[in-house]
Amino acid sequence: MKKILVALALGLFSFGGNAQVIVDGVDINNMEELQYVELVGQTRFINLTKIKVFVDYGQDFSWRQQTIEDKSGKRSSFNSMVDALNFMYSNGWEFVSNYHIDNDGSLTYHYILQRQEGWEE
Repeated sequence: MKKILVALALGLFSFGGNAQVIVDGVDINNMEELQYVELVGQTRFINLTKIKVFVDYGQDFSWRQQTIEDKSGKRSSFNSMVDALNFMYSNGWEFVSNYHIDNDGSLTYHYILQRQEGWEE
């Protein structure tokens, strides 16, 4: 019983204020001037079930493979845009707006996110 209580307490203390979104080695949650980011997802005409997700926070942006990691350093890959949105929400970002572009069968999704009000790391 004691082990369960300790595990529960550790889980509660680690939840919330310890979020990080690391994009190519940069922890965007530590960038105080950063209030908005864009989540960009691309599908391919050949395989519409796979999605590549990028985070644009105003950096020099390219469509090369981008590394997105969580606070534990675990590389994140996403099954869908909703999966990516849930990841970002649990790390201090909330949905503002979205749009998509159909480029001859290849879809590009754009989601604008803002830092959650009152979110403290």
